Amino acid sequence: MAIQSLKTIRSWFRTGLKPTQLQFWDTWDSFRHKSEKIPAKDIEGIDTLFGDKIIPSGQFLIFKVDPNTADELEIGDSVIGYCENNFLCEATYYGGDTSLMSSFSKANNSVGRIISFNPNDQYYGELITYELNDEVLLRSLSCGVYNGIYIVYKRPGESDFSRGWFNGTYPKTSITWLDLPSGTIIKLIDTIGGLDDSEEFIISK
Repeated sequence: MAIQSLKTIRSWFRTGLKPTQLQFWDTWDSFRHKSEKIPAKDIEGIDTLFGDKIIPSGQFLIFKVDPNTADELEIGDSVIGYCENNFLCEATYYGGDTSLMSSFSKANNSVGRIISFNPNDQYYGELITYELNDEVLLRSLSCGVYNGIYIVYKRPGESDFSRGWFNGTYPKTSITWLDLPSGTIIKLIDTIGGLDDSEEFIISK
């Protein structure tokens, strides 16, 4: 039994003709069953395809992020590769020398972060635990609150944030007096040092 060309196979099945048993077998042997695995060596162009995926150390596989379109690495693009002997599984490029890890690490310019929300604290009722940037911790502390730091909130349906104040000593503050419903977005802001707002935290009761 042998693999035959499509032209030969078609000639055996012309109207009115009946293929022989050997021709019938050769017909089936000329095709792969759908459950049969195809060896990589039988796939045309596989070497070229695999060759394009070999990324030398210091170079990156680049994934463009909208609206970036240039045929080169741009700020905001995602990369995979090695940098300073560290494997970047998925890293964002923030600019600078691509041979330095700092180019793929976002500077910590955030004022801090809200860690948790407890709606039923034994002493404070609705209690927030938060963390502040080391730069903020160098500022003066008044009534348990660091200078220039505020909490802002936006209830469901509201388009703008409103400013509140802290009622407690760092790193905790009560917000019971604000009467914020589930779905309210809260975050920390810096009014004097230019630090970025914290990531938004959604209250869930």
